[in-house]
Amino acid sequence: MAEALYRKAAEAGDHRAVVKLVNWPGIREDRAAMEAVYRTAITAGDVQSWASLAVLRARQGDTAEARVLFTVAIESGSVNALTMYAGFLHNHGEPGELSEAIEHRRRQVAAGDTGSLPILGALLLTVPHRQVEAEALLRQGAALLENRCRCLLAALLLDRGATGEAAELVRRVRATGDDLVRGYAERLAEEYELPS
Repeated sequence: MAEALYRKAAEAGDHRAVVKLVNWPGIREDRAAMEAVYRTAITAGDVQSWASLAVLRARQGDTAEARVLFTVAIESGSVNALTMYAGFLHNHGEPGELSEAIEHRRRQVAAGDTGSLPILGALLLTVPHRQVEAEALLRQGAALLENRCRCLLAALLLDRGATGEAAELVRRVRATGDDLVRGYAERLAEEYELPS
C-alpha cells in the first residue's frame, strides 16, 4: 500500500516520493526500475530527478546522456545538480575535464557572467585545497543575492560548524528563493536543526 502511494506521488512529480520509491526494496536493486521512476517523475515536472537520473546513467556507463541530463538540471536551477555534476566530473570525467570546466567557468565569471559563480564554486569544492577559493566565490555570489551560492555557502559553513551565519543564509533563501533553492535550504535546515 505504501509503495503504491509513493509511486502515485512520484508519478505526479513529488521528489520526496521519488526518493522514497527509488530506495524501496526491490526497486533500489534494479537500475531499470529506478530509471523508470526517475523518467516518469521528470515527465511530471520533477526537476530534481534530472540530476538523479544523470548519476544513474553515469554509473551505467552512459556519460554522454549524463552530461545532457546534468545540463538540463543545472539550467533549471537545481542546487543539488551543481554538486552532483561536480562529483560526476571528479569521478567519471575524462582526464583534465574537471580542470577545463573550472577554467571555462573562471573565464565566464571574469567576463561578468555571475550565473557561473555557483557552478564554479561547486566545481572548486570537489578539488583538494580549493575550499578557500570556493568559499570566496560563493560569498561573492551570495553578496549578489544569488540564492544557489547562498545555499552552497550555507552547506559549506554548516560542515565546519558555523551555524549562525549559515542559518542567516538559509533565512534569506527562504524569503527570496524559488521552490528549488528553498527546498534545498529546507533540507539543510532540517538536517542541521536550524531555527525556522
